[in-house]
Amino acid sequence: MAGGGGGGESGEFGLQIAPMLDVMFVLLLFYMVMAGSQTKEAELSVDLPSEGSAPSGVAPTPVYLKIGRNKQVYFNDSPVDTPASESLPALEARLKAAVRQLGAKNPYIVVPDELSPHQRIVDVLNACVDAGVQNLSFGSS
Repeated sequence: MAGGGGGGESGEFGLQIAPMLDVMFVLLLFYMVMAGSQTKEAELSVDLPSEGSAPSGVAPTPVYLKIGRNKQVYFNDSPVDTPASESLPALEARLKAAVRQLGAKNPYIVVPDELSPHQRIVDVLNACVDAGVQNLSFGSS
């Protein structure tokens, strides 16, 4: 018998090398394709607070920017601009004043409502960038 695993006249089983080579080539091809498709992850720089990082006993005053589900924006619980305003000029003016008074490294915390539109969050982030805010984070309500 030329192939087969059912014992022939001699009673010995033959080792089939061709199927093992096929499996090895498929695995090699798989690893080569996967190695080529890996993407390099970018690194974000994060400044973590340390034990002695607070300036001589002065605690920073966080500024809260709340976004309601009706698109109303609040600067430390006082409403600014109208829900229809996209550029948020009053918010940007108050943020610029806060950056001048408190500094750009002061914590500015965006607290969106869970049902607030995503575009409104982007509008607030754009106002923060235009005002020069550097220490921006998100909070939950």
